[in-house]
Amino acid sequence: MRTYIKAVKIINPASQWHNQKIDLLLDNGKITDINPSGKVEADQIIEAKELYASPSWLDMRVFSGEPGEEYREDFESLARVLESGGFGAGLLMPNTTPTIQNKADIKTVLSHNKSQVSQFLPSSAVTINCDGENLNEMLDVNHAGAVAFTDGAQPLWNSDILVKSLQYLQKFDGILINFPQDHKLALFGQMNEGKVSTGLGLKGIPHLAEEIVIHRDLELLQYAVGKLHFSCISSAKSVELIREAKARGLNVSCDVNIHHLILDDENLESFDTNYKILPPLRTQKDIDALIAGVNDGTIDVIVSGHQPYDQDHKKMEFDLAEFGIMGAQILFPLYHQFLSKEINLETFISCIECNPKKILKQDQNKIEKGEEADLTLFSLAESWKFDSESNQSKSDNSPFMNTEFSAKVLGVFKHQHQYLDSKFTHS
Repeated sequence: MRTYIKAVKIINPASQWHNQKIDLLLDNGKITDINPSGKVEADQIIEAKELYASPSWLDMRVFSGEPGEEYREDFESLARVLESGGFGAGLLMPNTTPTIQNKADIKTVLSHNKSQVSQFLPSSAVTINCDGENLNEMLDVNHAGAVAFTDGAQPLWNSDILVKSLQYLQKFDGILINFPQDHKLALFGQMNEGKVSTGLGLKGIPHLAEEIVIHRDLELLQYAVGKLHFSCISSAKSVELIREAKARGLNVSCDVNIHHLILDDENLESFDTNYKILPPLRTQKDIDALIAGVNDGTIDVIVSGHQPYDQDHKKMEFDLAEFGIMGAQILFPLYHQFLSKEINLETFISCIECNPKKILKQDQNKIEKGEEADLTLFSLAESWKFDSESNQSKSDNSPFMNTEFSAKVLGVFKHQHQYLDSKFTHS
């Protein structure tokens, strides 16, 4: 299959073509020519307004319903969500039924990659069943293909477990990912603790529930050494703590959920449970600090936190509804609509492409002649609507359903596989 991509602007600092508009010719999973001269024979030609390309993206925090709750999301639907969102890969959290924690689990996840454009990168539970009590056999699952170790939606509350994990993972340069939240301080909480929660009469989750864990973990990291990544930070103080830790030379990185960059706790005044997520939406002050953290490099990665739930889990009394929001399919359109004036495009792409790949030790491809075709194509000038027809997930727990967007992912090339929006191709 020969593909000719016309007048595409490259976002890839490692490439000599960075920030240049070029023509790309792909053949049999490789970039065979750049700016070819003369008539080009191709099976498909791709053209679009304000067309861009970068190496394919990686979402560092996605959840699946499979195994155990396939009605929420199965591997097939999750792969469609990721590819339509522009992701060549997604780091799969282990919180399934049963938990992803042994060699067979990892091999099952990896077996679904053979025919998919978007590849699943399996993470493994740090503790058995993510209960925080007993260490998992991490060396075995690393050999089987686990790329990171985390209890996913569950915080590592046991200090001894965290220290031992950091020490154990040094045997193979593994990375520990922790979701920072103190269970007791967050107990029965429904949203951010503050004026809005008081006005609504809802039990709040204080900033301290996150910040005290980050402070503890950074002290333990200094003691035990190793590699630590904080997932879904949400407060101004958290950004400050991690910025200081990086300045001290600690091997720490972190990510932020896209929704925490664009939504605050006032959105919950509608009692729409689609805004109910963990960590909770915070304040505008926190949003400003998080955006500053992205821009100065304190925050390494932006994630979707894609956590699908059906209406049976969401359409109920607020305090009974599950925490979670989906968003891998619309992460890029959300950036373009709400953040493009605060975070420049190159910085954003680095947060969903080279930074997560570096943290997870994945190949970082360049857009150069002779290289493997590993591309995400996107347009900054294509309008579309995110609704029940365009939604690729089995669930619909997003407050942005039925939203009109003005930027769109058009395709993903991953070596021999491709996903393309047929509207922008012709022969």
